Amino acid sequence: MPSWNEIEEGVLTIAEKMLDDNFVPDMIVSILTGGVIPAKLISDALGIKNLKYVDIRFYKGVKDRENKPIVRAIYVNDVEAKKVLVIDDVSDTGETLDFAGNIIAMFNPLVVRTATLFVKPWSRKYPDYYYKIIDKWIIFPWDKWEIVRENNEVEVEKKERFLEILKKLKVQKQD
Repeated sequence: MPSWNEIEEGVLTIAEKMLDDNFVPDMIVSILTGGVIPAKLISDALGIKNLKYVDIRFYKGVKDRENKPIVRAIYVNDVEAKKVLVIDDVSDTGETLDFAGNIIAMFNPLVVRTATLFVKPWSRKYPDYYYKIIDKWIIFPWDKWEIVRENNEVEVEKKERFLEILKKLKVQKQD
């Protein structure tokens, strides 16, 4: 599991690569849910206030995914003639990132570029900007509880406390 320190290092590395490439987007489009926190951190680093979202689901659970990405909602407007950065946390197969870029392209932006913190070596689409290549399953801090809920055998910090909360929640729902 990457630490918050490593995530911040990744975000700053991506921001530096973008500046070295003379690319500062007018708008950042985050892929929900994994891209939300990296998008917010990059927007803060670069001073970009224009954040939009696309809700695309590919994974149904840990290592269990749909046959193709499914668009659940598109929260974008005023994209025409803008430089757009589409961001997610990881490019595993590359399909979600590719799909999101194609959706944004329909709104006639000036340019669409992509970024992820991590990319898998087998991804068929490498983002324009990324921090590291990694070849194993990644548990991000923002996904930790969802993963423990699906598989409480996963070893993470504060797991016991979270499982106690789940027990209390189950009791309250029964009342």
